[in-house]
Amino acid sequence: MARWSLRARLFLFFVALGMGSLAALAAGLWFALHRGADPEAVSTAVRVAVVAGFLILALTAGIGYLFDVNLAKALERLAGAIRARANAGVAQEIDTTGLTYLGSITDAVSEAAIRLTQTRSAMAETVARETARLSAERSQLERLLSDVPPGVLLCTGRHHLVFYNGAAQQLLDNPVLPLCLDKNLFDYLNDGPVRHAHQRLLEAGTAAAAVELVCTTHGHTRRLAARMRLVGEDTADPAAYVMTLRDVTAELSADARRDALLSEVFDDLRPALDELKRRTADPESRDRALEAVQQRLASLSARFEAMREGEMSPLPVMQPVSNRFVVYDFELLSRLYAEKIGEARLDDLTYVVFDTETTGLLPDQGDEIVQIAAVRIVNGKRVKGEVFDTLVNPGRSIPASSTAVHGVSNEMVEDAPSVVDVLERFRAFAQGAVLVAHNAPFDMEFLRRRERELGGRFDNPILDTVLLSAAVFGQAETHTLDALAERLGLSIAGSDRHTAIGDAMATAEVFLKLKDMLAARGIRRFGEVLRETRKHRRLLKDLN
Repeated sequence: MARWSLRARLFLFFVALGMGSLAALAAGLWFALHRGADPEAVSTAVRVAVVAGFLILALTAGIGYLFDVNLAKALERLAGAIRARANAGVAQEIDTTGLTYLGSITDAVSEAAIRLTQTRSAMAETVARETARLSAERSQLERLLSDVPPGVLLCTGRHHLVFYNGAAQQLLDNPVLPLCLDKNLFDYLNDGPVRHAHQRLLEAGTAAAAVELVCTTHGHTRRLAARMRLVGEDTADPAAYVMTLRDVTAELSADARRDALLSEVFDDLRPALDELKRRTADPESRDRALEAVQQRLASLSARFEAMREGEMSPLPVMQPVSNRFVVYDFELLSRLYAEKIGEARLDDLTYVVFDTETTGLLPDQGDEIVQIAAVRIVNGKRVKGEVFDTLVNPGRSIPASSTAVHGVSNEMVEDAPSVVDVLERFRAFAQGAVLVAHNAPFDMEFLRRRERELGGRFDNPILDTVLLSAAVFGQAETHTLDALAERLGLSIAGSDRHTAIGDAMATAEVFLKLKDMLAARGIRRFGEVLRETRKHRRLLKDLN
């Protein structure tokens, strides 16, 4: 019973009180019957007892209802407000509407919340002054790293990305899957040469060793010259390694063309040389054969010169670099990986928080997605540069009533990719992550109905911020995205509301705060969160 909510325990208390009163009444009647009382008096007593029983039940139910509305719900709401201020950084004053019957408790809690906010603000100012210098140094380092010409990757020993710069993203550009933190490197590169080089470094057992290799992107669209070395044994992951990448596709193509031309030269000269050997005894025939060899050599020399000039043509004018950035989280080197997701800590999981806008609310009657957007959360933080956001051509007309809500019109999606194309890209973007949505059954219905056409499933674990809100604030509260944002001190711009990217970003901020509030209650692993949310499954269908 210690795990039950206050409302459940109060409900059981009043049930026990009512049943106990009825039992006492029944015991009195039984005693009267066994004392040989007058039958007529007993009959009257029974009728009185029945009426009294109904009155007792009504009185108990009425008082229980008043306790639930004015005490239990109010305490649950107050507890949620305290957790929000203690663990989610909410600074606004507690709304005391509906908390009248708690008396001085409300005032005391409000004063404590104000003191907590003031103390936190003072500490934040102190920390901000100290971190300003560190932030400036980090920004300078990021600028220096972003200007490094080669692509640079840092990977864990399990080949998951910890660091990449803009040059690496450009080299590993994938139309289906952009470069993302914590993604497997082999989602972008063919794994054979990389694994072989990594194994050689592990066998060498020293950070000073380096291996040169040539690897290819998926589809063999690019060939990259790479240099790999281990980061060092003093890191949290001794098998972690850094790679620098350079595009050698053009160089190798030129080498291949030169090799082909040389082969052609020898094939072309061989008959003339053979003829020259046969005619060495006849000076006149020998001269003609030698002249033929010289003509072939002159022709081939001209072809070599043309190829050399083509390869040494002036370099194009350098355009301003637009991809100077770095994305990293070195804490991923020390992240723990659980064999079972239920045992994984919440911050050791990667999340893709998404939202969809649609032609309507009935996917089983032909409504389709017109916009989908998502953001990634890695190591408990949102990665600002890793965003999925696209319009979708639904293959049908968008009703004016739907356009009035999300602002997506038929003209806007006319040249947009199809639903299947977009969902294929989104499935790659979300692969290996926990999906998070607000009212997830609605969005997932639009995704899962296309699984057969995609040839794959959306079998990701799923968390729903509606159920997380119920676990934190109780079922009696309102769990809309707007209500949650207001309760957690978040601001959603009106222009962003009911756009896929705006709602996805708001849901991500809500999720991070709810996650911290659950962790403060000792609910820190994925399996524990599922057990907690399943207590509120009557609100929404459990999709896991």
